[in-house]
Amino acid sequence: MTRVPTIGAPAAEATPEHPAATSNDHGRAPAGPIPTHPPGDSQGRTERTLGAALPIVLAVGVFCVAFVHVHDVAAWAGQPDWAAWLIAVSVELMALASIIEIRHRRRTGTPIRWPVGTLLAGVAMSGAANLTAAGPHALTATPGAWIPTMALWPVAAFGLVAGLKASRPTRPAPATSIKPPTTTDPASEDRPAADAERADRSAGADSSAPTPDPLPADLLAAGRAVAADLARRGRPVTRTALVRGVRQRGQRCSTDRAALLLAAVRHLSNDPKPPQGAEGAAP
Repeated sequence: MTRVPTIGAPAAEATPEHPAATSNDHGRAPAGPIPTHPPGDSQGRTERTLGAALPIVLAVGVFCVAFVHVHDVAAWAGQPDWAAWLIAVSVELMALASIIEIRHRRRTGTPIRWPVGTLLAGVAMSGAANLTAAGPHALTATPGAWIPTMALWPVAAFGLVAGLKASRPTRPAPATSIKPPTTTDPASEDRPAADAERADRSAGADSSAPTPDPLPADLLAAGRAVAADLARRGRPVTRTALVRGVRQRGQRCSTDRAALLLAAVRHLSNDPKPPQGAEGAAP
């Protein structure tokens, strides 16, 4: 018995360099090279990090130096140790609060005169204390004007910082002073035209409505006779009484015609001249 060979490509043998492909690998995209960031990207990130960190480090160093100098000058001017530390804290925090307020007001477009003035006061106080505490023989002479300055500084600092909050506008100021053009409401402009169109439509509907049939002369004459009879007996002329009397005289009168007949009789009772149709039918 001979063995029939199978038609098809022989299966590839697996080798260490080329592992055999499995059924799960069919339809899967070949793995490409792993994307790498351009060299300039990491350099730009480093520059941004340093640009944000260096001002903070510098500010911390300046804060520590100025903080110590303000404390030394306040203690030299006769303030207690705890008060000297609080004065130093108030000077530095006032400048920091002013910077934050300036950034906030620039975003909202509001005036920055008051926070700028507060910042200049804090910078001036810190700079004067730094100059006074500089040198090997500093803080050895009489304090002089520093005594009232350090005594009044807490009150002045409180007033300046409180003014930051008090002078902040409740809503942002407009970017430009140009008055926007006044626009009219399109609905209000179209309302008169719509009202006129509605009135024309109602008028056209009234004109196209069928007019009621004129009253026959004999019915009108019978209605006048009934009205005269009721008037002689002192009874009111109502639609019910009018219809009953007309029907007793052999005339047909529907409910709609009764209303028209009552109106016509009342009109004729006020007008002494009888209508043309009633002259021929009157006995």
